[in-house]
Amino acid sequence: MLTNAFTPLLLSLLSLSSTSLAATVFKGEGTFYSPSVGLGSCGKQDQDTDFVAALAQASMRQYNPSNPNNNPLCGHKVRVWRQDKPGTTVTVAIRDTCPGCKGQFDLDLSPAAFNKLANPDVGRIKIAWEFVGPAGVKTGPFKGAVPAAAAKKPAINQKVVAAEHEEENTAAVMPDEEEVVEGDAPETVAEEGRDEL
Repeated sequence: MLTNAFTPLLLSLLSLSSTSLAATVFKGEGTFYSPSVGLGSCGKQDQDTDFVAALAQASMRQYNPSNPNNNPLCGHKVRVWRQDKPGTTVTVAIRDTCPGCKGQFDLDLSPAAFNKLANPDVGRIKIAWEFVGPAGVKTGPFKGAVPAAAAKKPAINQKVVAAEHEEENTAAVMPDEEEVVEGDAPETVAEEGRDEL
């Protein structure tokens, strides 16, 4: 019976700790490009068969030191999925900047990565993505961003950030998601009982 006396206290502590982390999901558009044409802005040469991506210039520029090879976003892995098909994901490393991306959270994927999500004939898809590990930056739009796996606890909060150029809100960003919030800054969306992405 001693453990039953501590159960409410334990549940309270778990509840408090679960709200301290929030998964951050970014929404934008996904396209594809050929990374094999030259060095990416992170200073690495990649091939079309590599699982890499170029992040929108609007985001990369916010973390761009005098030498873009030292951009703290370079090499970070992100998990990407189609908004209308969240069950299929692909993990890519940020290795380049996308100057042609319209939205702040758009990704230009390598052909190998794009092909996992859609037929290249489609050309452009609505995507959502999250960092696989903590973003590790202390400023800008990715400040405090953590992956869902790190935030997965009972009654977690989830932040959803939408690209500026999106015209309509799509509720099919994540399985079991009830609400999607659009805007320039992350907004918190309450979510309960989610087991997996």
